[in-house]
Amino acid sequence: MCGIVGVSVIEGTAGQPAFDGLVTLQHRGQESWGIAVAGPGGVRVRRALGFASRSACGDPSHDDPARDGLAAWRAGRVAVAHTRYSTTGATVPENSQPFVHEARRIALAHNGDLVNAAELRARLGREGYGFRSTSDSEIILALLADAGETPGMLLGAASGPEDRHPADPGPIVAGVARATRVLRGAYSVVCAVGEYLVAFRDPHGLRPLVAGFTEGRAVVASETCALDALGCTEQREVEPGEVLVLRDGRPIGAHHVAEPAPRSFCVFEHLYLTRQDSRIGGTRTGATRVAFGERLALESPVDADLVVAVPASGVPAARGYARAAGLPLAGALVRDERVGRTFIEPDPRRRERRLRRKFSVGSPVDGARVVVVDDSMVRGSTMRRIVALLRESGASEVHVRIAAPPLISPCHYGVDIVDTDELVATGREGEEVCRIIGATSLAHLSVAGMRHTLGSAAGEGLCEGCITGDYPTRVSSARDRSRLVPARTPRRTAAAHLR
Repeated sequence: MCGIVGVSVIEGTAGQPAFDGLVTLQHRGQESWGIAVAGPGGVRVRRALGFASRSACGDPSHDDPARDGLAAWRAGRVAVAHTRYSTTGATVPENSQPFVHEARRIALAHNGDLVNAAELRARLGREGYGFRSTSDSEIILALLADAGETPGMLLGAASGPEDRHPADPGPIVAGVARATRVLRGAYSVVCAVGEYLVAFRDPHGLRPLVAGFTEGRAVVASETCALDALGCTEQREVEPGEVLVLRDGRPIGAHHVAEPAPRSFCVFEHLYLTRQDSRIGGTRTGATRVAFGERLALESPVDADLVVAVPASGVPAARGYARAAGLPLAGALVRDERVGRTFIEPDPRRRERRLRRKFSVGSPVDGARVVVVDDSMVRGSTMRRIVALLRESGASEVHVRIAAPPLISPCHYGVDIVDTDELVATGREGEEVCRIIGATSLAHLSVAGMRHTLGSAAGEGLCEGCITGDYPTRVSSARDRSRLVPARTPRRTAAAHLR
């Protein structure tokens, strides 16, 4: 679920627009952020734990370039940035991205999860590679860095840093192609390689990646909201299995390097992850979620007095439900905007503390029969808290309607739905879940209704693993993401120049 941004410009600096784009993707990760800028003197990187939007880095004039190494923001024409939501590796500075390999002049940011990360890490370890992080993203960097036998081979015929451009991007594409032959799982990647910006995506297209262009600037990002914020009027999807190469603010080549595979875009992007003003397949996700709510009202009507939305992500579905049911939409719940997305908080104790102060009741619902609508329900802790608040505020009935099917299986591709013991719907009938959250009644959007709304009658083009338990790639049910540990004594190391 991480957010990634890559920027290439013909003049000026790529660093500031990369940071600005990253801030628009803060909903995709809040544990750490980082930015790497490639310029004539090499690659400069800055990483930090926490929110990018709360950093003074938003205005580089407030920083000391000598102290922070941000002078490259004014010179580098290629930049990549990352905001992290961890599913592999702990929340420590070593796991913050982008990862930078100085000898190869590569800076890399990755969104997704590799399902064969442990296997690849063990193989590279046997070959003498040492890793400085526990993130599976470093495996991709190691594979790219090892694509040539001599430093700079990925850069084609460039003889040194004084060359403005490598002569041929072909070796870059070939290096990505070799990496994709062994990578399995979800990966949307942006990387700076010398003066090039390179973007590529796994053959199933599990995680989103889009490209946009305006005069003198090219941007690749996780969502279209970042492209919109940076003024990109021409936009397109980076296709599954495609390598897009950009330089001087324009695309110079697009190559399909992976064997064709069934498209399997993450359905949870439609349901929850993507920002409401972003577009998937040309449709804003806010409009899709309104349609989910309308369908839910047709499938699961209830005698009630008003509809209450769970802010902020549940508002579109609640609007659709209220409209289809002919009920007023009440803004009874108030959300503390200082509290980020609690779903993506990895620490359970911190998540519970933040959840207790996240919601409050802003207007009374005395004696009302309430339908509370949310976009999804994972652990049930948020909804249990909301039902209790509404009952304390005087609601006579609280009917819960979820604009997504029950989530019953782990995600292996980059969303922290790992342990089925945490999923409130796994192995439980609806009545039992209803008792757990304290509701009067509970209903979910049906799988058929979700597919119909998305125009995918049989689920074609979607990864529905978290809903159905069927995955587009081979996965291990015993997979443990916490087992990725850094080598203590690196020998021959592809990460020798990793910062």
